[in-house]
Amino acid sequence: MRLGFMMAFDRERIEFAKKVGFKSCELRVGPTDVFYPGRKDWKKKAMDMKSFYDENDIRISCLAGFYVNHMDPQKAKEHRELVRNVIILAEEISVPVAAGFSGRVMGRELADSLPQYKKIWSAHAEFAEDHGVKIAFEHCPMGRFHTPCSGINFMTTPEMWEKAFNEVPSEALGLEWDPSHLICQFIDPVATLRKFGKRVHHVHAKDAHVNRDILSEYGQWYNGSIEHCFAGLGDTDWGLCIKELHRQGYENDLNIEGWHDQVYSKTREDEGLINSFKYLSRFVVQN
Repeated sequence: MRLGFMMAFDRERIEFAKKVGFKSCELRVGPTDVFYPGRKDWKKKAMDMKSFYDENDIRISCLAGFYVNHMDPQKAKEHRELVRNVIILAEEISVPVAAGFSGRVMGRELADSLPQYKKIWSAHAEFAEDHGVKIAFEHCPMGRFHTPCSGINFMTTPEMWEKAFNEVPSEALGLEWDPSHLICQFIDPVATLRKFGKRVHHVHAKDAHVNRDILSEYGQWYNGSIEHCFAGLGDTDWGLCIKELHRQGYENDLNIEGWHDQVYSKTREDEGLINSFKYLSRFVVQN
């Protein structure tokens, strides 16, 4: 297990990561990248990019590639190609996981998305299996007040995870597990790992804090009641979570998604990354 953070390909960020002691990253990719499948000489450029990470002893543990609404009928073809190309790129540079959202039928209950989920992701799961890549769904609700309300992602609660995995049992499909979204819904992160740990393909090391004083006065439907933050500054028991990840056989990395922190953002994001690295290093011996 290694510690890292989400980034686009940037030599200066890689040098910063190495200086701090990070040994992993989740690489954001998309059609505008010169190494994206279909671009001129993309394979060579992809290997050149990968080589720079290798030279700095930073492992790309996941490609962050398709955080879109895959059930938007107006963009079905575009989003299908996006998933396939991210998987192809992952295979080309030997990255084990590609991550994004499950999508959602808008204006309907969460479970109403299951038929479309089965249609779309059964095919993607088979494609991923053929290319030796796993798909990890981040369960961010993408709705107001950190809830599924009006969000573009149906696979946002343990109930929906269970239904989705039953609907498409392929082990190529799993979670990009992020305890911050569970804290925001008053769900115990460790309990979800005990039940779904075998389906965790990647981890976002992001946290959340419930401001109980504000919550008790204004309730959950208030912008200041709950906030995302760097790992170590929120309500997640990271020691227990990492222990449970090991118990469940998790073999990938922890990657920080830090820019959501209201204090340690923009010009202070690197400060937040360094603090979070020091905190998580109490529980992780990088290998």
